[in-house]
Amino acid sequence: MSYPIRLGLISDVHSNPAAFRAVLDEFDRRNVDQIICLGDIIGLGANPEACVTILRELVEQGKILSIVRGNHEDYLLKKLPVHNHNDANAAKLPEEILDLFRWNHSQISQESINFLSQFPRQENIRLGRTKIYVSHYPVHPTGTFMPFFMKPSLGECRKIFRFAHANIYLFGHTHVRTLRIGRNGDYYINPGSVGCPIGTDSASAGILELRGRRISYQQLDVDYDVERAIKKMLSYNDEHPAVTHTVNQFYRPLDDFDFDLLDD
Repeated sequence: MSYPIRLGLISDVHSNPAAFRAVLDEFDRRNVDQIICLGDIIGLGANPEACVTILRELVEQGKILSIVRGNHEDYLLKKLPVHNHNDANAAKLPEEILDLFRWNHSQISQESINFLSQFPRQENIRLGRTKIYVSHYPVHPTGTFMPFFMKPSLGECRKIFRFAHANIYLFGHTHVRTLRIGRNGDYYINPGSVGCPIGTDSASAGILELRGRRISYQQLDVDYDVERAIKKMLSYNDEHPAVTHTVNQFYRPLDDFDFDLLDD
């Protein structure tokens, strides 16, 4: 093994191929060796099949070190949720949100379903002396997610990852970037969301660099055409039952969107 090793971190692409391609182009410019995908390639956005196709091409090209399934892959492969697993009170999900998930699933080919089904929910990687734990969000031994923290403190990170044993812990799910480093050299990294920018005009991703025992992390903000991505979603108004919810929660208020762009 030769150092340095540069690993691109992606999570929560959420059916947004424009953001996905922009991040991959940035990885190429920055000489990333391989990519770790932290799940939720599909869900929410307008183009899940395109994103799975891109991911499959990366696997075929040998550019992927690890892929784990997110909750949205599990919604497709297993069953839709009844309750919001991020809610301590376990609030029931509205039917319009479940309709959004169903619509997204209807766009995905059987070939893509078969492809996504081969990946685990969590994985342990070893590169030299560095142990890396990969999950969409840390998983309890019972198979459920650990307690949800939007942006966990160092202590909360150690709490939710207590069943894993590594030097570096990678996760996504919250769409909020997080970097916590303990005095004993334990790293907890969430690169944020590639496809759901939450009010910004960029896609979030990261580069983890290993130089023997030396670890460094660089957060990326990658520019892409967010307006066009929103436009694509809004073009599915009739079929996309919860498009307003999606744009409001994960992009920016619809009141700020230039609807004249729909005529382009």
